[in-house]
Amino acid sequence: MRRVVLLLLLHPLIHLLYMPTWTIISPYEDGYDHPMRMNIFRVMKTVYRILDSPNEPSTIDDRKHIATLGYAGSQEKPGPPDLSSLVIHFRLSTQIVTHFVIMFRDLQIEDRMQNVCIPVPCELTPIMTDIYEFVVARSISSRGLNPAEECDLAHRIWKQLQVEKYHKRLVQQEVVGDIDIACLRPGSPRCPICDSNLIHCNSCQVASCESNDCRGSSEPPLARCGRHQKEALCFPCLEEQEFKPELEECPGCKSWCCAMDMSQCSGHPVNILPIPRMPGSKSIPPGLIVAYTQSARVHLPKRGSCMECELPGWRSCSSTLCWSHTICPECASGGMTCLCQEVWACDLCAEHNPGVFIRCPRCNRPFCCSCSYIDECQQCHRTNLCHDCAEEESDVDEEVTAEFPRFIASCGSCQAKVCDRCEWSPTFSCSGCSQRLCPSCRKSLCDDCKRWLASDDDDDGSSGVDTDTSLDV
Repeated sequence: MRRVVLLLLLHPLIHLLYMPTWTIISPYEDGYDHPMRMNIFRVMKTVYRILDSPNEPSTIDDRKHIATLGYAGSQEKPGPPDLSSLVIHFRLSTQIVTHFVIMFRDLQIEDRMQNVCIPVPCELTPIMTDIYEFVVARSISSRGLNPAEECDLAHRIWKQLQVEKYHKRLVQQEVVGDIDIACLRPGSPRCPICDSNLIHCNSCQVASCESNDCRGSSEPPLARCGRHQKEALCFPCLEEQEFKPELEECPGCKSWCCAMDMSQCSGHPVNILPIPRMPGSKSIPPGLIVAYTQSARVHLPKRGSCMECELPGWRSCSSTLCWSHTICPECASGGMTCLCQEVWACDLCAEHNPGVFIRCPRCNRPFCCSCSYIDECQQCHRTNLCHDCAEEESDVDEEVTAEFPRFIASCGSCQAKVCDRCEWSPTFSCSGCSQRLCPSCRKSLCDDCKRWLASDDDDDGSSGVDTDTSLDV
């Protein structure tokens, strides 16, 4: 009964208070990257390092901790929150109750498990100031938003605060001494010195002039991806990248680029056993990709360079189903090159992928499928002698030469050869002149008709040939 009476007495006070709380870090809140996330993480990492080092988070994505930020506000007294009510709560995701409380009132860290309090380290003062300024700005905006809406609003508020800080920094450093300070627009997204756009760190949102030559540019300048100019990080945030870096420095040109744009060698597979395949078939053995996937590797994934650079010794295999898009010098040592020097493949793809190289039946040298040094039937995939061996054909037994294909036709578009045995196999024709086309070129014109069509378009911009029509011969 006493408890009910107490609640009735407190009811008016409860009605006048509201307690906004934001979950900033949590393994259960994926997809919403709150702008205070990095600041809260820095505070959390310091607190755990001092008071609970075994549970110190290694990265912001370790998914072991929960951090919330909140304050008490009054509906009767609108405006900035009372500093004494602002707190940060930390606990492990396996814990039910709060372990650490950071109180802005007296800048104390309370350990509720050990029942002790210590002062907030001086190194956290600038971070605590940033957090408080955000809460003040956020407190005057709308409440009751869903997580996605809240995150979007928080980003816009924090980004605007960073723009205002940028302008204040220029004034404090007297960088804009030759500009009328009264004319400065603190909220403008442009630099007041050179009128360039302001750019922001993707992590902490700190603002800087996008022109590195401008006096208002941060020192050191923000690191920006050369291909994606909106991807930028300040150097403090760069240093905190660990297992999942967003930007990396190319070892070739020393420029910054997105991690996804960096080449990478995944390591040469080991112990790949011979994989049987049908004679004369160009199909990739089904077990090859499985063998690549399940095999151990000679080394862990190794970073290469950006897309604009080529590091010495790094290669790209001609097989589209190779075990790595790019291959480091260590793993490329056993590769194979066509005699034309235009095509290279790693040793495994050269051996197991029949679509990469064809071999001369006499000298067994490898040639790429488009090489002019040898011909292959587009239908049955038999090959004749390479040019060097053909010159010595008199040294080859007649019974052997009788097995070589005789090429009597070719595709009018890609010039693929067809032997006498496959002359009457199903094929297609050019829609312009009915010249023979192979199945892969069945919706194309032959080369002669393409040239005629191009010249006809130059003359009057029109043509009566339907380039998508295909007819059986």
